[in-house]
Amino acid sequence: MRFAKWPRPAAYVETSRKRAAFVTRQRREREALPLFADMIAAGQHSVEEEMARRARWWPERQQRLRDERAAVWRRARTDLFAFAEPRRRAIRRAWRDCPYPADPYGFADFLHQIRVGRLDPDRPPWRFHAPVRPRTTPDPRCFSDAFKRVGQRMIEPEPGMPAVEAPHYVGNLGNGILFLDAVPSAAPIDPVTIRVRGVCTDADIALIGRLATEAEKRVVKVVRVDVPQTRAAGFSHRLLILPCSATKRHDPGWMPAWERYDGPLWQTWRAVDPERRLARVGVLSARYGFRTADSPIEDYDARLTPDLAERMIAGGMTTRWPRPPSPNKPDNYGSHPGCEIASLAYHGTRPFTDIALVGGGLYLKVMRAFLDGFREMRCITPDAEITEINAGIGVMRQRLRAWLEQGRGR
Repeated sequence: MRFAKWPRPAAYVETSRKRAAFVTRQRREREALPLFADMIAAGQHSVEEEMARRARWWPERQQRLRDERAAVWRRARTDLFAFAEPRRRAIRRAWRDCPYPADPYGFADFLHQIRVGRLDPDRPPWRFHAPVRPRTTPDPRCFSDAFKRVGQRMIEPEPGMPAVEAPHYVGNLGNGILFLDAVPSAAPIDPVTIRVRGVCTDADIALIGRLATEAEKRVVKVVRVDVPQTRAAGFSHRLLILPCSATKRHDPGWMPAWERYDGPLWQTWRAVDPERRLARVGVLSARYGFRTADSPIEDYDARLTPDLAERMIAGGMTTRWPRPPSPNKPDNYGSHPGCEIASLAYHGTRPFTDIALVGGGLYLKVMRAFLDGFREMRCITPDAEITEINAGIGVMRQRLRAWLEQGRGR
């Protein structure tokens, strides 16, 4: 929980400027009423008496303010524990990155806003919550309602035949975005072939055929051209996610992560796969979150703590890392985890079928929590094999080497 410490009471510091300011104030009091200057001067005390009074008063005032803040903190914590446990977790998450000052009065007002319903900790106003509504046409009346022409492509009607121009369409029937190529026939009486790329069901294929037949006024043949990207179909694409390393090269400036990190696991990976062909490599950093091994990073010193791991998991796929240096800064620092992993999977066109998660318990906990998000982005196939490597450093290096060697010849 964010908490700004209040300084302990200290002795009053006497300076020449404070003494001069006190003398100036007394002189102005006398000059304000010149007819009563002698009377006012008789009631004024000396600089030494004023400094002695402040020396007694200052620590007492500091302690009183400290006690008041502590009392407000205690009342605020009592109010916090009046909420149910799930609600308390949401409040703590919202408090960690909210723009309120980290003092008891800010926290008390924060809880008051939640209690009266002006603030929802699950959807705080300082975050952008754009609703994701894909533009779908689940029940189109005609082909033009469901698909929009976006250009044309040169396509071979059959292997070895000259390429012809084919209109290119895009649309979404509800199961995902679809790309259609309408390959013209050689003769007017031959059927038009529509090649479909994307996630669709047999019912979608039948619907596309019916709509296209009505639009073309002749027979239309609809075929899928995507090769099933699954382990069962023989497709293979491997991903290795390594943890960041405490041992780093301390060269100034920016350099790729795979050059910056110099721990035992990174040394093993570089020794077994010097050309980086056995697997695509990502990294989970305590500072940068999920990154590709090619991402440039600076030298830093950060450790993945249980609190930081929970914050990463709670942030999910849409939270950028690293976080802004101040809550008042705009949230445009760093990168989203999904953006980094999607670039390794060629933005979903080559999803991973074999994934190795390597690291300590906290690192594996964070990596494991993001797998469902990567699957939803189609960066991981539904039947992908997940290998977790967690043991003593020597055993981890052996298992990492064995996993990498399995990729040779694939």
